[in-house]
Amino acid sequence: MSDNKAEKKGAGSKKKGGIADTIEKVILIIGFGIFIGSIFLPPAFRDTMSATVNVIVSPINSTMPFWIAVLIIATIVTVFSTIIQKYTMDWELSRRVMQKNQIIQKEYREAQLSGDKKRLKKLEEERMSMMEDQAAMSKQQLKPMGFIVFVSIPLFWWAYWYLSQPAQAGMTMIFPLLGVAKLTDGFLLFPYWVWWSLLCSLAISSVVRKALNTGSVSA
Repeated sequence: MSDNKAEKKGAGSKKKGGIADTIEKVILIIGFGIFIGSIFLPPAFRDTMSATVNVIVSPINSTMPFWIAVLIIATIVTVFSTIIQKYTMDWELSRRVMQKNQIIQKEYREAQLSGDKKRLKKLEEERMSMMEDQAAMSKQQLKPMGFIVFVSIPLFWWAYWYLSQPAQAGMTMIFPLLGVAKLTDGFLLFPYWVWWSLLCSLAISSVVRKALNTGSVSA
């Protein structure tokens, strides 16, 4: 009787895992599809995507200045991406690979300086044995990226589309040390609004990652 219950429980877990895997694959495909489409498809694709996002974002954007809306959107994207990374990546594996790689590199330099060919050969073999763990780490890093672009790319193109509308022409913002600047003007290869978005994301990311204890792979 207990064996039957265990089998049913195992089958139920497998079924749930299968559904979760399917949903995960669909989101990954859509995410990378959006990324590739935004680069290689005609501008009409980006405009349609941006107009669709505008329906969702406009309630936020219509009640406050654009720069505050960007701050709120950056917060949402950063929290979303950090949570995705926390629960889709094996941080213990990342720490282990990082620590082992640092040790091997240090020992490899010492062996090179001492001319210990036998030790160098052994370290080369250890490097080769690490390739499986490094491949697994690369694969798990690719997974959250698909989820992140699913959200961040449409929002990025929405901001670009929104500022290109005639009604938003000449929108400015006061930047520290720089003064008043037009958001669509370029500064070091990127428009000012992109720099503002990056600054918001970096500042919020450091707080969110510390709060969720995510992203630390140091030895």
